[in-house]
Amino acid sequence: MKRLSFKIITAVLWAGIVLNACDGAGDQPTRRTQFIMGTLVEITVSHSDPELVQTITTQAFNEMQRIEQLMSTYIPDSEISRINRAAGKKAIPVSPEVEEVIREGIYWSGQSGGAFDITVEPLVQLWDFDGEKEIIPGKNTLRKTASLVNYKNIEIKDHTVRLKRRGMAINVGGLAKGYAVDRAISLLRSRVPNGIVNAGGDLFAFGQKNKQTPWNIGLQHPRKPQNLLAAFAVKNQAVATSGDYQRYFIKDGVRYHHIFDPQTGKPARLMISATIISTEVMDADALATAVFVMGPDKGIEWVESMDNVEAMLVLKDESIRYSKNFRDQPQFTLKQGGS
Repeated sequence: MKRLSFKIITAVLWAGIVLNACDGAGDQPTRRTQFIMGTLVEITVSHSDPELVQTITTQAFNEMQRIEQLMSTYIPDSEISRINRAAGKKAIPVSPEVEEVIREGIYWSGQSGGAFDITVEPLVQLWDFDGEKEIIPGKNTLRKTASLVNYKNIEIKDHTVRLKRRGMAINVGGLAKGYAVDRAISLLRSRVPNGIVNAGGDLFAFGQKNKQTPWNIGLQHPRKPQNLLAAFAVKNQAVATSGDYQRYFIKDGVRYHHIFDPQTGKPARLMISATIISTEVMDADALATAVFVMGPDKGIEWVESMDNVEAMLVLKDESIRYSKNFRDQPQFTLKQGGS
C-alpha cells in the first residue's frame, strides 16, 4: 500500500471512530470533511440551525486552509518556504500567525531539551518519506544533516525570521496542524455550543454531542490499524498522537518512520505511539512528538511536571505506560490489552 493511501485510510478510520451513533436526544450532529494539510479534516457540530452550522463550518475550514497557505513546506510561496530558501542569507518578514507558531516551536524545543526541534526539516528532506525510493542515509550524511538541526539558530527580530546557517530549514508540521485546529475551534465556539474538529487524529472537542452524551473518541491501535486500542470521553480538551505507523517504510525487517531523534538524525526507537491530552491542540502536537523521542521514562516524568497534561504511551513490546491521571478520563476503556 502506498503511503498516501495509508494516510487517507488512517484519517478515515479516525473520522469513523470519533463519534458514536447519535442517541436521538437533542440536536443531531452535522459532520463535514475536507482534505487539508495532507489529511482528512472532519468538523462535527451539534446545533439546531442548519444554516448557521453550514456558515460557521465553512469559515472554520477556510481558516485552516489559510493557515496551510502560510505554513506548509509543500507550498513554494508559503512564509515557511521563503524563510527556508533564505537560510544563512537574510531575514524574512512574517505574519503574526507564523511568528506565533515559530515562537511556540522554539519554546517547546527548549522545554523538551531538543527532543522536539522545529529545525528538523533537513532530516525530513533527507529521508523523504513522501517519495518512493526508501533510501536509508549513510552515517556521514546523517551526521552532517543532523548538525543543521538546532532551534537556537533561529533569530526573530522586528517581526522577521532568519535562519543563521545555510542549509537550515524549519518544519512546523508538528505545530501548524494543531494551531489550525485551535483556530477553527475558536471560530466555532464563538457561534455554537458543541463541536469537535479532528485533523487526522489531532482533535479538540467542546461541549457535548447532545444533552445526555459526551463526545467519545477512540485511539487507533498502532499495529492493528482497523482496531481500537482505547476509548474515552473528552470535553473542552485537545488530543494528539504521534506514532511510527503514520509515515514509514519497512526494509530488511526494520521499520523506518518519520519521527526523528534530532540528535542522531534517525527515527526514534523507544516507543511506537504517544498520545497526549492537553488544553490546546498545538501544545498536544508538540508534546506528543517530544515524548515519543524522549522515551517512556523521561516522557512520563516530563508530562507529570506539567498541569493539565496527560499521556498514554505504547512501548515497542505493545505494553502501555500512563501518566498518573490518564485513566481517570471519563469513560476510559482499554480495548486491546496492555498494562
